Amino acid sequence: MSNTPAPRTRQLNENTSALEGTSQASLDSVAQERRLAEEHIKARSPRMAAEPAGSVVAQVTAISKRFLGTLALNDVSLKLGAGEMFGLVGPNGAGKTTLLRILATLIPPDSGEVVICGYRLNEVKKIRSVIGFMPDVLGVYDDMLVREYLDFFARASALPAATRDYAVRETMQAVGIEHMAEQPVDGLSRGMKQRLCLGRSILHKPRLLLLDEPASGLDPLARLELREILRALQRQGTTIVISSHVLEDLADMCDRIGVVSRGSLICVDETKNLIEEQGTRRLRVKALGQSEELFQFLKDSPEIDGVRWDNDHILFRLGGNQEQDLHELLKVLIQKGFPVVSFYEEAPSLESAYMNVTRAGEGWEVAKS
Repeated sequence: MSNTPAPRTRQLNENTSALEGTSQASLDSVAQERRLAEEHIKARSPRMAAEPAGSVVAQVTAISKRFLGTLALNDVSLKLGAGEMFGLVGPNGAGKTTLLRILATLIPPDSGEVVICGYRLNEVKKIRSVIGFMPDVLGVYDDMLVREYLDFFARASALPAATRDYAVRETMQAVGIEHMAEQPVDGLSRGMKQRLCLGRSILHKPRLLLLDEPASGLDPLARLELREILRALQRQGTTIVISSHVLEDLADMCDRIGVVSRGSLICVDETKNLIEEQGTRRLRVKALGQSEELFQFLKDSPEIDGVRWDNDHILFRLGGNQEQDLHELLKVLIQKGFPVVSFYEEAPSLESAYMNVTRAGEGWEVAKS
């Protein structure tokens, strides 16, 4: 007769004895920890309806800030809606970073009021639990692995121990660096470090994400991938504020644009409206020979301005807004004997709209036609 079942019987008896020796309070504690872990994992799922449509995530009212007598922000007011992507543009020193750092609770305004997700700026701990901030200068610990780096910030964000590993894995996947989990941070490229710092900013699923020059130094492919990551975050309900000099990216991503100049928010509008109303109508022409003569002819024409070279093309602005104006100009060029091989209109861009808004704000005369 075989004695094979005996060890199994002993194992069951031992497990039963162990459970009998466990207090009910301990069992309840374990069950409670599991429930909390499950709730936290559910809370980390996309927040498609976390904020009702049209609700306000951040309200900035008349804030000003000086540094040693220099006015960095002057009476700035702004309202950010749930799930919108908002772009901040302006020259260096205009006040964009100062505004972001105030929203991130890193510096206080001298005057005015800021409310983020219902919390005032003096409620620092509560605000930091619902925002993420990616500064323009990357801060990484080079002696850590990617996974260790994110785990460190997960702990700093007070994520529960039961779900910390899950949060780190989910974040690495979201920013596309899961295959580099065991790589040292100091071996990462600029683009991968940008992704890592973005991951650090979204570990705790912030409702408001603040990004200061996130595309700085990235190649075109890395910029495209960054745009897709940010669009995915927006679809999950995250409100995103981006300060950037890469206007092409902002025009493609942002719902609204705010133009900052000399510490003032001089224009806020929907991206499409801003481009259509403030952008410049430009024409591009190329001739097969006689290019210098064509350039001078356009420059001497009273209805044309802004004439400049762009490689072998000539760019210029034409007065009037009718298609007939384009037809008449092309007819004149051909009658004058210029061998035109390319002649077309460029759509207004965010770059031209930005230049027109900032120049108008500084008292320049702006031609938009």
